[in-house]
Amino acid sequence: MGNFNLARLEQNDIFIEFIESYGATVFDNETFANDLRPALKNLESQVEKTGRRIVSAFIQSPTFGGNSWLSHASFMTGLNVDHLATYNLLMTQSRTTLTDKFRAQGYRSVALMPGLRADWPEGTFYGFDDIYGEQEINYQGPDFGWWRIPDQYSLHRFHQLEVIPPSRQPLFLFFTAITPHMPFRPTPPYQPDWNKLDSEQPFEQEKLLQSLSLMPEWTNLGPSYTGTLNYTFDYISGYLANSYEANLTWVLLGDHQPVASVSGIEARWDVPIHIISRNDEIIDSLIALGFTEGIQPEPQPITTMHEIPSLLLGVFSR
Repeated sequence: MGNFNLARLEQNDIFIEFIESYGATVFDNETFANDLRPALKNLESQVEKTGRRIVSAFIQSPTFGGNSWLSHASFMTGLNVDHLATYNLLMTQSRTTLTDKFRAQGYRSVALMPGLRADWPEGTFYGFDDIYGEQEINYQGPDFGWWRIPDQYSLHRFHQLEVIPPSRQPLFLFFTAITPHMPFRPTPPYQPDWNKLDSEQPFEQEKLLQSLSLMPEWTNLGPSYTGTLNYTFDYISGYLANSYEANLTWVLLGDHQPVASVSGIEARWDVPIHIISRNDEIIDSLIALGFTEGIQPEPQPITTMHEIPSLLLGVFSR
């Protein structure tokens, strides 16, 4: 990664959110595309209503069906980390990461990792100022499967701890969303009243019981897969609506395709990337580099996971 001044961001917050198992199959599979169309259209609508724009593309992931950390490492370092051995070796090195680039421009870097339940030595490599795992998020509501914590709550907790405080530094958020992790159920209900997430009963009882009653159908994971992604785009839309004044730039991207039993035989390795911003200079530059305005990417990938960070840093800079 070269030298970048990030001047186009104008010291506004930037969110990087990896959506677990969000792959090109969402657009390539007609059934999945139909199931997700209302939620994606709603996201586009909220982007427009809040005076923002969204652009989209496909990029090639270094992994398929799992090993999300290979995508995370590739994105954060600009290196092609496509094998576990490469990842393990990388963790012993001293390398420049995206965290370093943003810290140099006065940003506070935070990792939001609701699936993190134990010590994470790799955090030292990435150089985050703070890491919010399961313990720090401190979710007290009902459990939803093995991963327990709804992604909506994790984002809500981050907002309380880092976004609301006055006189703060601009934020670089690295969020590894976990709700769409296989087997995708039980999926939490979306809570439109975000203030209720802190209450003793964060969800209406009927909706809660309905969510908890839906267990994975291991021979037919498609409906649960699109269901958990519908939830994901609902809370992203809700956050944008509730943060109308925020001039944040939000990068949403998949880590890898879902497993082959969901994505199908010989599915490609590409994942979607969407970027939301009010900054016309950023959006127009992304379009010039191959992104498409709107939620629907063009079919061919424009680059790879490890090349996209330098592309973005260049767009964010003058």
